Amino acid sequence: MSTNATTTRAGRPRSERTRLAILDAATDLALAGGAVPTVDAVASRAGVSRTTIYKWWPSTAAVLAEGLLERFHESIEFDDALPVRRAVTLQVDALVTLLRDTPAGELLRHLLAAAASDRTVGLAMLEQWLEPRRAQAAHHLERGVEQGTVRADVDPTLVVDVLFAPVYHRLVWGHAPLDHDLAAQVCDLVWPSIAAPAAAS
Repeated sequence: MSTNATTTRAGRPRSERTRLAILDAATDLALAGGAVPTVDAVASRAGVSRTTIYKWWPSTAAVLAEGLLERFHESIEFDDALPVRRAVTLQVDALVTLLRDTPAGELLRHLLAAAASDRTVGLAMLEQWLEPRRAQAAHHLERGVEQGTVRADVDPTLVVDVLFAPVYHRLVWGHAPLDHDLAAQVCDLVWPSIAAPAAAS
């Protein structure tokens, strides 16, 4: 769940119903139009004022990034009862499926391109889209270290980069498809290099 669900910018506490209405409005508009909506469009659809939106978020990009995480949070939440390799593979696969089979894929491609020249978009995507996913994957890797299935000297940050980079690389450049078995292929390559000796096979 979004980290902004319980924290706000300066000002009075925001209504959860109003917050969700704004997030839904931004996400619906963006998925339909393939771009960051204007603050006026979001405000009109949510039935709130521009001031309300800017009181709680620094930009519509930030609203949208949080809205996307809220809408698709199930794609990063996997039970700790799952074996670590399975949990990580499912997380990568959920991202592949989301980007390949829903309008979110084209929208994310545009947002990643915009992030290269617009720092506001870049920060919003980093804080509200990438970091929560990375944190969940790192959590499972740390779980593996504790259980003895992942090597203790593994750098979780680097491993997470390696796991997700092929997905975003293919999304942005389109040089290869987001195949149904891409997650399994990536994890099959990564696992032997990070697994503790007894769990490498």
